[in-house]
Amino acid sequence: MKENQEETRLKLSKKQVQSVINAELEKEHGLNDLFSMMINGLMLSERNHFLETKQDPNNKGNGYRKATRSGIGSKLTLSIPRDRLGVFKPVVLGLLDQQEDAIKNLCFELYGKGLTTRQIEGVVEEVYGKSYSKSSISRITTDFSALIDSWLNRDLDSYYPIVYIDAIHIKVRRDRVATEAFYVLLGLKEDLTREVLDIVNIPQESASGWEEVLERIKERGVEKVGLFVFDGLTGLDTVTAKVYSESLQQKCIIHFQRSLIDWKIV
Repeated sequence: MKENQEETRLKLSKKQVQSVINAELEKEHGLNDLFSMMINGLMLSERNHFLETKQDPNNKGNGYRKATRSGIGSKLTLSIPRDRLGVFKPVVLGLLDQQEDAIKNLCFELYGKGLTTRQIEGVVEEVYGKSYSKSSISRITTDFSALIDSWLNRDLDSYYPIVYIDAIHIKVRRDRVATEAFYVLLGLKEDLTREVLDIVNIPQESASGWEEVLERIKERGVEKVGLFVFDGLTGLDTVTAKVYSESLQQKCIIHFQRSLIDWKIV
């Protein structure tokens, strides 16, 4: 789309503006069309303000590029203003992108809770007024799964001064709802920041399960751990020493206190 060298402004009365709006709303996707007009106008005003503020003689308006975003029940057709240097980024477009990300996050969370693509489609339409097909939702969950797989298999540091290990138990829907264990390893790095090293779902917590998880982080690059901190699960100290023989071990404070109380009672 080319920009006119001169702008011609048409002044309308409030009544005329209302008539235009009413006429648009009577169309099948009239509300979306109005929303597109409003967003396009905001982006153009934003770009004009950007160019006026920067006052760079080498930078001017450079037409538009077409794009679509999710609207109310259908897609918004947008004309995104460009500048010659390519540095202008509309804030309002970023807000629309955040909404897209929120919908994708919702789809993935619902999928993780065991809802079918058909059920997720219904929830998204109910909450956001948008219709996502089963194939779109499947594509979203597939993309997220790929990101998670990449995170779970990323390379780790060779050394962590402290690694905290524990399992959390969460209800999971498969054929039925059941509580399963998720093995979590939290590492303290040498710069004193923390990093979640791994999260592994093994239905039951056991020493053999922890051995498998520890072998996983070793394969991903963790050669040495200064100190492991864990609970009182039977056999956990043995498998930890088996995989990382030079590491020190310590029970977490809560389990240490419980052991101390039991010792005093005896």
